[in-house]
Amino acid sequence: MPVIASHQHRFIFLKTRKTAGTSVEIALSKVCGPDDIITEISPEDEALRQAAGGRAPQNFQSPPLSRKAYNHMGAKATRDLVGAQTFDDYFTFAIERNPWDAVVSLYFWKYKDRDELPDFEAYVQEIWIEQLANNRRLYRIRGQMVLDRVLLYENLDTELQDVWDHLGLPGRPDLPRAKGNARPAGHYRELYTPASKQRVAEVFADTIEAFGYEF
Repeated sequence: MPVIASHQHRFIFLKTRKTAGTSVEIALSKVCGPDDIITEISPEDEALRQAAGGRAPQNFQSPPLSRKAYNHMGAKATRDLVGAQTFDDYFTFAIERNPWDAVVSLYFWKYKDRDELPDFEAYVQEIWIEQLANNRRLYRIRGQMVLDRVLLYENLDTELQDVWDHLGLPGRPDLPRAKGNARPAGHYRELYTPASKQRVAEVFADTIEAFGYEF
C-alpha cells in the first residue's frame, strides 16, 4: 500500500524519496476519512501531522489488509494489494525531482547528524544513489508509467493544487516543512564535478529522459 489510499476521495498517493512526500502526505491526511489507509511516518513527522490536524496512521495493518502497508511501497505491490480495479479506478499520483538536486538533498539528510560531511565524490559512487533512483519503481511497472500523474517537485505547490482541484478536496494543500532543515543554502550544482555529474546522469538516465531534466 502506498502512503495514503483514500476511498472517500478515490485517490492513491505513492510516496517517493526526497521529494517532499512526507509534507504532502501530512496535507492529504487532513482530508482523509475514517476508512482511508494512512501509513506510519517517523515520530517527529507524526508530531507535525498531529499539529497540522491530520489523521494518525490507520487501517494499514494486516489484518484487515492482506499484508501490512508501508512507506515507499511500489506501484506493483500497491496494485496487488488494493486490486487492479481499484488501482485503475482511483486517481494515482506520485512526485519526482531533478536527480542531481535529489542526490544532494539525500547527502545532507543522510549525514545531518555528523560533525563532518563525507566526501561528496565518494558518496556519489556509493549504493545510496542507486537506491534513490528506485523512485521510478513507485510509478512504473515493468518500466511503464502506470500512474495518472507524476508531479514535479520543482512546481509542487502549483501541481498539488491542480490535484486538489481535480479531486475536489476540501480546503487548500497547506504543506508543512517536514524534513527540510538538514540542507544548507546554496545551489546543488556547487557540489558537482564532471565525474559526479556524469555518475548521476548514468544512474538516473531513464528519469532524466522521461521528465526532461537538465543539470
